[in-house]
Amino acid sequence: MAPASVMAPRLGREMDSSSYRNCLQCPSDGHHRSPDAGGRTVCQSEHCQDAHFVDVIAPVLRVENLRAVLDMFTCVSNASYMFKPVVISPEAQSIFSEIGGSLERQGDRLYEVLSSMMEEVRTPMEEDDTWAIEILRGGGGVHRNTRLMVDYITSMREACASTQNCAPSNNTVNLGDLIDDTIEYLEDLLLRKSELCSDPSLRYIFLLNNSHFVAQVSEPSVSLYLEQWSELNLTPECKKLMDSYLDVSWGHVLSCIPKSRFPGPIHCWINTSSLTKFESAFRKTYQAQKFWKVQDPQLRDLLRRAIAERVIPGYRDFLEEHPELEKHIGRGSSSPEVFKKMLGELFEG
Repeated sequence: MAPASVMAPRLGREMDSSSYRNCLQCPSDGHHRSPDAGGRTVCQSEHCQDAHFVDVIAPVLRVENLRAVLDMFTCVSNASYMFKPVVISPEAQSIFSEIGGSLERQGDRLYEVLSSMMEEVRTPMEEDDTWAIEILRGGGGVHRNTRLMVDYITSMREACASTQNCAPSNNTVNLGDLIDDTIEYLEDLLLRKSELCSDPSLRYIFLLNNSHFVAQVSEPSVSLYLEQWSELNLTPECKKLMDSYLDVSWGHVLSCIPKSRFPGPIHCWINTSSLTKFESAFRKTYQAQKFWKVQDPQLRDLLRRAIAERVIPGYRDFLEEHPELEKHIGRGSSSPEVFKKMLGELFEG
């Protein structure tokens, strides 16, 4: 005989057997229970039957329904976890096991739907023939496809965190793996699509912008730094991209300044020529990149400072070593201070 009361700690309250039957609409007289083809007793209550709704709606779900599917995934995972009491009567345990098992199966099915959605979204990303045009038009900024994918990743991460905190399961782990796979795919996609850009400097700006945007989702520490508005710490990959950009864009500018001293009259001629070349290369690079876009204000500031630190000290040292060049600067229009101020105008879009 079942005890007068049973504990249901997952549900946060104590019920008697009658309460279980009323709540689950599966009374012990078997009114809602019938044998299946194999002779097993199967719950026929509307709760158990409704648990198969995923199979009904799955064929019509598309990636546009991702958030709705994630909401269902979270609810089903949480509900499934609730039907795992520690101490329970045999009668109630049978009912709970059937409902919990059905919910777990629907959780598995929802994960399959989510996985299919993430596969589905890759096709339009790959077939989009506007990447090169939009990279140029957007000045290397964060691409709309990147924003869309990051939006999907963020939604999945929120659902994963919710189930991890309330109802951890194998599907929680699976969803985490799906998130990692999606991030890895997006990083590879950006690398491949960036090769469509003919300007190597713009290519690195595009990769830096988009990789940093993705890193804010994939690297929690990066998001934390952004929220606290402290010094921005780039991921190793983003740091590598920034260094490559500096080499490609500004390395040739600094190379205009000679490192060797030349004796005699040729000394003055070489220095004057070097100054002219440096100014020309600097202004040409500045004009070409002035309206490129770096949306993130911290990244933009960091990039400006990195350029200044790469170029300005060498230029200033060159002028100090050759005071005779002061007359060629032209009322300060080419002074280190003016050039540094110009760098502060870059990447506003």
